[in-house]
Amino acid sequence: MDHLQRSRLNLFSSRTLDRATFLRPAEAQLADIINSPSCRFVPVLGTNVLVNQEETRCRAGLLAPSELHECFGHCDEHVYLGQGGGTHYFAAIVGKPSSRAGEFADLRTYAAVLDEDQAALLSYARAMVIWRYNHRYCGACGAPTRPRLGGHVLECSQIDCGREHYPRTDPAIIVLVEKGEQALFGRKAEWPENRYSTIAGFVEPGESAEQAVVREVAEETGVEVTAMHYHSSQPWPFPGSLMLGYTATAGSDAISLNDNELEDARWLTRDQISEKLALGEFQLPTSISISSRLIEDWFNKKSDQALRTLRERYQRIG
Repeated sequence: MDHLQRSRLNLFSSRTLDRATFLRPAEAQLADIINSPSCRFVPVLGTNVLVNQEETRCRAGLLAPSELHECFGHCDEHVYLGQGGGTHYFAAIVGKPSSRAGEFADLRTYAAVLDEDQAALLSYARAMVIWRYNHRYCGACGAPTRPRLGGHVLECSQIDCGREHYPRTDPAIIVLVEKGEQALFGRKAEWPENRYSTIAGFVEPGESAEQAVVREVAEETGVEVTAMHYHSSQPWPFPGSLMLGYTATAGSDAISLNDNELEDARWLTRDQISEKLALGEFQLPTSISISSRLIEDWFNKKSDQALRTLRERYQRIG
């Protein structure tokens, strides 16, 4: 499996949406599309997205132009997201809930039970709306900004400034470190009881992703990384990161919690994970994260039983 195939398996990576960047400068064409039967809006309220719960499934709340107006009145703040299956999608910024539209909820709560492409669409809309809200005013001069290119550029309205602001994505690394038959796991004090995950952290200015892997593992656990391989990436919309996933080999196994990031760190074998899951003494990271993918891929290489099966059998959270 190549890197593109691996990344497509990570949640929030859409496989069907064409971002149609050629349409972003076409203001007249977008104005026609936004009032057409082929348009669907993705309403976002604050940081919450619209979902509709049914008896057997959960769907993204996607509204036709007339439905958006009926539920929320006039909405003139929107961002063009792209097209797929003959439908054009826009994120719509709404200011109040509507019982007729559905429930506004935290995407984390429903991501695992949504259709994967719908989860990716909601993630994209949420990230763009949060960015737009956080850049209502120019960071250089403080004047209001105004949208251009379908909402993908915010331009300062002050003529003497005119600075352009673009959507921001913060790169972060996440790595499964192994030594022999063991893998390295850490936990933070605020996490649910017994939950452990892989090591992660933001890439700093002037630093490569690979350098960040070495630094973060050493800072958080004292373990030295001697080699690594890229695995895949995942857009992580909480609030706006790109997770760069790696597997790495450790040159040492002594653990030293150096920077107070982690409450605990430990080496575990596959057999130990199986036993601790069965006893309720170990909880995997949430299934929507690339961390879960990294652990599953490592575990399943040398196990007769898939880790996902063990998760479904024993784990109560996430």
